[in-house]
Amino acid sequence: MMMTFTHYFKLVLAYISYYFEILYDHYCDYPYEVQIAICAIIGVLVLISSIIIGMLYKWRASSKEQRRRQALQRRFSSVINHVLYGPINEDAPLTRDDIINMVGKEVQPGQKSLLTHKKDKCQFCRIIYDRFIVDTPDDQHIANLHILLDLCDIPSFLEEQVSLGSMGCKVKAITMMRTFKLYISPWLINKLLNSKNTRVKRLAMYSLIMSSSDTDFEYFETDFFDSNSCIYDEIELGYALHRRLNIGLPLPNLAQWAHLQKDNQTRCVFVRLMRRFDQREYCSELVDLYQTCRHKKLIEEISRTWGYLHYVDGEPLMTGTIPTQPDDTKVAILHAITRIASGKSLPLLLDEYQNLSNPHVRFEALRCIYNYGQEGRELFDRLERKAPETDRHFFDFFHNSITLFRIPLDKEQAYHPSVETVHGL
Repeated sequence: MMMTFTHYFKLVLAYISYYFEILYDHYCDYPYEVQIAICAIIGVLVLISSIIIGMLYKWRASSKEQRRRQALQRRFSSVINHVLYGPINEDAPLTRDDIINMVGKEVQPGQKSLLTHKKDKCQFCRIIYDRFIVDTPDDQHIANLHILLDLCDIPSFLEEQVSLGSMGCKVKAITMMRTFKLYISPWLINKLLNSKNTRVKRLAMYSLIMSSSDTDFEYFETDFFDSNSCIYDEIELGYALHRRLNIGLPLPNLAQWAHLQKDNQTRCVFVRLMRRFDQREYCSELVDLYQTCRHKKLIEEISRTWGYLHYVDGEPLMTGTIPTQPDDTKVAILHAITRIASGKSLPLLLDEYQNLSNPHVRFEALRCIYNYGQEGRELFDRLERKAPETDRHFFDFFHNSITLFRIPLDKEQAYHPSVETVHGL
């Protein structure tokens, strides 16, 4: 093989040398401008040829992978459907021999793995992962899936990719291992925790949490989480907290975690989760943050949490600070005191509606009056009867069938575990 490659390489090199000598002999006496133009033309032609060859190579590789995927789907499609979504017989669960028989005569006697080529295993993982994205199977089917994956030697293949693959391969492999609910070795996780890649380290942290029965939450107290948190972390933390509830463990004090963080956006994550997991007993611990913080988003999140959790003691603090707050924050506070509905803040809502110039805040104040119980509804009716012509458009929203369903304020923001995800709950 090497001799053949060397022969063709020398042959191509000889052709190139021959034609370059011809060009040199032909243009060596021409002016420099012409020689430079000829060199530029040759360079452009070589570049175009390289691009075309690269495109053809990628197209050929893509077509080859597509044919490989189609062949695997023809071979395993019915088996995957039965394993992931077929009927469950608890008295006679699927065995390795059952799955081998489903694959058919292509399995040779004594064959340890149904797939031997790494590219086949990679495409097979992608096929299974795409099925999870469309429809997540239940726990009983997961056990059957683990048998199929073991027959195809997928666990060891994914571990190898996590350990030795590129950064992109590490991310894909560990994501698939978590999605398929495969066992992830702590040694493998510890190796990834030393990664300088933020995404890889984050995935390793969450894998560590899952492998330790959701009892190890030290990650959320680290400087790394404080400086690198994002919406992905909030979603994963919600899953982890819900799994913790499912196994009967108490939830940590999320208000205390909010105090441990230095970044205000990270604090917002824990404040939001407080209302989603109904941690009303810790609302008082947010008072000092509300009084000392100048970050408008954090003020808004604390106000929303107090409102959803009906923290009545926080109402005087919110009403006292509302004159100095920006318009968006005022709206969040108005919604919060409306949800608390202590019966003391109706004059404040009326003042905001009558004396502010921002039409958006005025409309939200009127909306809060409308939702402030029977007393608020009576006040709303009086305001509508006496409203000047310039304010009539505010009240039109309350009589339009298209916009009327948006007028009520939602009463709670509890975490809803019924929403299925690829990670499972």
